[in-house]
Amino acid sequence: MDDEIDEEEIVDNESILDLALAEFRSARSLRWHYRSRHESLIAFSNREFYDDLIVFPSPLDPDRHRREPKLGMYHHFVGGKYKGRVNIDEAQKVAKAALEFMSSEPDRSLGIVTLNQTQREILLEEIERLVARDRNAEEFMERWENTLEPFFVKNLENVQGDERDVIFISTVYGPDPATGIVRNQFGPINGRFGFRRLNVLFSRAKHRVEVFTSMRPDDIRPDEKSQRGVHVLKSYLEYAETGRLDVGQASGREPDSEFEQLVRDRLKSHGYEAVSQVGVAGYFIDLAVKHPHRSGYILGIECDGAGYHSSRSARDRDRLRQQVFERLHWTIYRIWSTDWFQNSEAEFRRLSNHLDQLARDDLA
Repeated sequence: MDDEIDEEEIVDNESILDLALAEFRSARSLRWHYRSRHESLIAFSNREFYDDLIVFPSPLDPDRHRREPKLGMYHHFVGGKYKGRVNIDEAQKVAKAALEFMSSEPDRSLGIVTLNQTQREILLEEIERLVARDRNAEEFMERWENTLEPFFVKNLENVQGDERDVIFISTVYGPDPATGIVRNQFGPINGRFGFRRLNVLFSRAKHRVEVFTSMRPDDIRPDEKSQRGVHVLKSYLEYAETGRLDVGQASGREPDSEFEQLVRDRLKSHGYEAVSQVGVAGYFIDLAVKHPHRSGYILGIECDGAGYHSSRSARDRDRLRQQVFERLHWTIYRIWSTDWFQNSEAEFRRLSNHLDQLARDDLA
């Protein structure tokens, strides 16, 4: 390696790969992703960091897998407080979940990653205390100890090169006990290459990732000066919570028609918060209904006018739009203006029942 590469440059690059790329040409990029057994585990990194890796599809339906406790992405909102670089409630929640895992899934390897070192130490102490009183957990530790995938608890900086069947992530940070505000200071994630550390973490699991967090995505407030890692963390929490790669952005645009305005006003008068013209993947959803229990949207509504029925080009265009939305795990609901004006009460009752059912299914 060139002697002119000094220690300061090495620290600034933070990656052996960067140094290697500067010395060795030409580089080839990985085209196939082999680790994850479900595409939801790599979908976020594939969009955020990679140039469309080839990912093998899972036979499980993307909605069904969220109710199947063996595969995919899972989200747990803990609601703990962050003080003195630790989140005690979150540490206890993760430790309890780890003990349950060791008893119920002894044939799968487990790794736990925290976003800072102090939380890692607290969590490891709690797990060791619980394991000492649980024979199933002791047997789990012994079973995996001398394999290539022993149980571990690591902080973000030390997880490079590891892979396990299941990864638990403790995001650690949360509201201050006194102010209730999440300070947007996320340790190494705020660094220039914090996004790379997150990418390494997000792609460690073969079967399942379970995210334990005390933050809602809206608690993370990046601006134009924020490092990329802060934006990535916010987006990943949105993905973990909603299952969507694009939760949509309010455009501030007014409804495209009086029909959309009527539907939006009826929703608002019945307690639903609806936003007009929400942008998703280059398209706009006519109306998006906000989720009643968490951030993001529970339903996208397309309002189709009378001319839609006779327009083949409109049907083809909207079929493509709907495929894009559903691929991003949006639920789309279509209202026809002719049906609405003939019997708006019945049409709204059907829409309201659908929203209520979605909310119940989401809590199940």
